[in-house]
Amino acid sequence: MYTRQRKVLTVFVFGFLCLNGAVSTAQQAKKPFTVSDDIGLAEFGDPFMWQAKAVRFSPDGNYFAVDTERGRLDVNRPEDSLRFYRTKDAKTFLDHSGELPFPSPVWTFSLSTDREGPIIKEWRWLADSSGVAFLQRMRDGHHRLVLADIRRQKIESLTSATEIIKGFDVRDRQHYVYLVADEIEGRKWQAERQGAAVVGTGRSLMELLFPDVAVTGVVSVSSSYRNLRLYVVAAGKRFELKKDGVPFILFSQDVALSPDGRSLVTTLPVSDVPSSWDTLYPPPFASSRFRIGSTPQDLHSGANSAHQYVRIDLQTGSVQSLTDAPISTDAGWWAGGSPSWSNDGQEVLLPNTFLSSKDNAPSRPCVAVVDLPSNGHSCVELLKGQTETGFEEGYHAIMGARFAGGDKRRVIVTYLNHKDRSLENVEYRRALGGTWLVAGESKVDPEGQHDDLEIVVKQSFDDPPVLVAKNKQTSQVIWDPNPQLKNIDLGQASVYTWRDKDGLERRAGLYKPSNYRAGVRYPLVIQTHGFEESNFFPSGAYPTAFAARELAAAGIVVLQVGAVAACREMALDEGRCNASGYEFVANQLVSQGLADPERIGIIGFSRTCFDVMEMLTTGSLHLKAASITDGVMETYFQYLMQPGTARERTPESDSVIGAKPFGEGLKQWLKRSPGFNLDKVAAPILVVGEGPVSLLFIWEAYAGLRLLHKPVDLIMLNTDEHVLTNPAVRMASQGGSVDWFRFWLQDYEDPDPAKAEQYKRWRELKKM
Repeated sequence: MYTRQRKVLTVFVFGFLCLNGAVSTAQQAKKPFTVSDDIGLAEFGDPFMWQAKAVRFSPDGNYFAVDTERGRLDVNRPEDSLRFYRTKDAKTFLDHSGELPFPSPVWTFSLSTDREGPIIKEWRWLADSSGVAFLQRMRDGHHRLVLADIRRQKIESLTSATEIIKGFDVRDRQHYVYLVADEIEGRKWQAERQGAAVVGTGRSLMELLFPDVAVTGVVSVSSSYRNLRLYVVAAGKRFELKKDGVPFILFSQDVALSPDGRSLVTTLPVSDVPSSWDTLYPPPFASSRFRIGSTPQDLHSGANSAHQYVRIDLQTGSVQSLTDAPISTDAGWWAGGSPSWSNDGQEVLLPNTFLSSKDNAPSRPCVAVVDLPSNGHSCVELLKGQTETGFEEGYHAIMGARFAGGDKRRVIVTYLNHKDRSLENVEYRRALGGTWLVAGESKVDPEGQHDDLEIVVKQSFDDPPVLVAKNKQTSQVIWDPNPQLKNIDLGQASVYTWRDKDGLERRAGLYKPSNYRAGVRYPLVIQTHGFEESNFFPSGAYPTAFAARELAAAGIVVLQVGAVAACREMALDEGRCNASGYEFVANQLVSQGLADPERIGIIGFSRTCFDVMEMLTTGSLHLKAASITDGVMETYFQYLMQPGTARERTPESDSVIGAKPFGEGLKQWLKRSPGFNLDKVAAPILVVGEGPVSLLFIWEAYAGLRLLHKPVDLIMLNTDEHVLTNPAVRMASQGGSVDWFRFWLQDYEDPDPAKAEQYKRWRELKKM
């Protein structure tokens, strides 16, 4: 008996050791995470620009559709996919948990028709649940309106190949509207270019130099397609809406078609702004650069004008104001979202508007409901905004609002949770007397819920996204879009918390190498511009410039931290406040023995380029290397590039610097603008532009440092994207960041022969 037991034990131990060795070997065999892996990751929806939902149930509840996007380096294009599932298949799977295979989609299609994405955007179900309509990005960067018919499993275009589609709304295949870029405007630009001279008064430098470039980044530029012509399909008949024989021109891509297909809601510039609007509809704080004035309106392009929500009759072209007041964003009260209708067509929800003042007293904007038969208005939620020193108590960034399932008695307001950057929903219900009361809060998107079934994307900063089906009894993964990650070492990631110098708690993502050892000081790279605990972003934040897990795989600790919450944008001390916040946490990581004080770098992107330049020109932290990509720096040249157009607004630099750069104000600029203090920059800096427009915008930093014989390298990415989607450009941006910081913080050079010229330049910079 003893001998038999010993034999069994021996076999067990031997088997365990073999299994353990196999597991250990498998773990060792995992490859480090690279930029290529980051690019190939499938993301649900559009997590960066919110142009596509991840999950939506059909109106009848019989189906749900799932949107994903990934980059394909093999064809150098993003690839978007839509997967359609039967609701009953997911329910059956949950009812027999562990007994059935994952439910299979009834139809899947993928599109990869341009070098930049998203390829599928603004997708939505038809009211009869027969399919999904969306805008498809084509090879030339323009969009067409497409219908994916789930019953026939066929994709068909609803617009011609020559039309440049900018927006749409749809009820069914017989009733929809779409907006087409006005080619007359484009031909006008071409005619101007062929003439002897072009009138530039009132236009920005970018608009004059690059009239055909539609800029999506930090610089706002009018393109050749500012004006939008409205086309209507009613009862299957297509026509362009005209009034008195003249094409009807819109300037907003947000249009909401009524359930009967006879009218739509959008915004239009106000032809004659009442002088009282300046006091009746004030900005959230006195020094705001946004203010509604009675200056002449730009009705030709709609740019820099005061706007209001209107209802347009699609038979007559008549226009009716819904509020007799401006939208909120014109006065600096920001809220996202588009208007929407109740199912009965009696009420319209407006996510960001003032309402006409009843007592002729200053008012504030709100998420509002307009009752069309009575022309009555009610506020669902008052908007809150910035103050002179921060934000109002209870402020949250509203991303959109809509009637829940089209029910005019229920409104869902979606907002961004500043703590973990997740989207949350507040449901309001109409009470007796017409007031709106909070009925509940949830992180579950109502469009991903039907009866007791929820379809959600489960993920976190350290957990790759998977599709999950849930009911009251159980929850199960039904699809993993990234099985390749099982063979990849993702390193270590955790939430890092600290209290800043004001005693406020801060949170960031801390990424460490998989072989991290306590007590060893590692090179540190600080990445700016946000950390989202609820999303799996291997880059740390945006896929432009950032490369958190890639750097960690190379032995560098990365801290992904956003702008310091207490530092208000466009405030006098914005840059220095954020810069001191980054310095504070970096010094804490040094004091904790984690970071090497002689090997610290920082990455700035978009608005946080200003913060990085502040650190380089005024900070006390010793930075070994830095990079900035396509961003605001509050420099003199950037100030002059956009002098204002028809409706003047105070440039943000006046608030950030505290004066205009003329006369006595120039003295303030000499002290506070990074552009006048480039002589203080001691760290090597990589300056990256995203196309010619972006390059011109950030040129001053490169040119100044170059003239001062400072170590600076300049790269122009061949793109006009701000948040990158093209695989090859992402490789150049994120891979360039990895190479740059490994070179300066680790003295490492990639042996790839294709990079030899890069390191030759950098070795010359090192001699400086």
